[in-house]
Amino acid sequence: MKITRLKGFKLLLTIVLALAIMTGSGCVKTAVKTGVHLSAVPVMDLMMESLLDSPSSTLLKDGMASNVLLVTALAEMDPKNQGLLSKTCFLYTSYGMMVEDEDPAYAVELYSIAKEYGMRSLMTDKKFAKGLEEGKKIPELTPLLGKKYMEALCWTGLAYGLYLMQNMDDPMALMDMPDCVAMVQRSMELDDHYMFGVGKAFMGGYYAMLPEFLGLGGGPDASAAMFEEAREVSGGKFLLVDVFEARFLSTYVDDRDRFESLLNSVLEADSSALSGGEGLNDLAKAKAKYYLSIEDTLF
Repeated sequence: MKITRLKGFKLLLTIVLALAIMTGSGCVKTAVKTGVHLSAVPVMDLMMESLLDSPSSTLLKDGMASNVLLVTALAEMDPKNQGLLSKTCFLYTSYGMMVEDEDPAYAVELYSIAKEYGMRSLMTDKKFAKGLEEGKKIPELTPLLGKKYMEALCWTGLAYGLYLMQNMDDPMALMDMPDCVAMVQRSMELDDHYMFGVGKAFMGGYYAMLPEFLGLGGGPDASAAMFEEAREVSGGKFLLVDVFEARFLSTYVDDRDRFESLLNSVLEADSSALSGGEGLNDLAKAKAKYYLSIEDTLF
């Protein structure tokens, strides 16, 4: 489903749900809105747990494609629900990661939407929102956000960073790097083991692409160290860590042997070894197979 169709269906679904509320009695409106506010986030948590532990990346991808529409509609029904906005950001970011190899342009659009919802989630914090209105930079404001915003920081930062990674030929992209780095780093300060260490895995890939002279902690040594930290979180069972290291660090330092070794080990690994993340590991296998197929273009 292309983003143009996704947007159209999203709008239609939102309108239908909104009309259902508007045409009901006052009690119905209040009950529905209250129900969305109180139950949506726990339901989304259960749905995401089921998706992430699905035994197939195809099932995971198809599930994301359909559920992102429902979650978007719910978020628009309760536009100040910080948790729901954060979950919506997560879904769009995850879906973008699933399609970026086959359709980079589509992934860029998904990351852009994810960033929008993520920023809306972060801006439910009044001090953060006021700081932005006053012209302060995101790295100045992320320390204001506490544990409640950890997930939103992580996925907004990832969405922004993955968007920039798809636009690295644009010199202006470098100007926005501090923002996504600050968000992911703050999320790691709050919980560096979240989602099997996905923040660390992302930072490992990002450091590999960041020139050391920018002063943001980048470079091959920092990248390798961060990948090792990410690997320790799951005991090496979160296979996307190896995929990210192969794709970003191994290609940057021109280590073809390491590239092949990492990706072949991913293909040989047992996806179910990561409890709660079998679907993510199957996605890692799909990416490993794809990167091996285009190896000659990466070196």
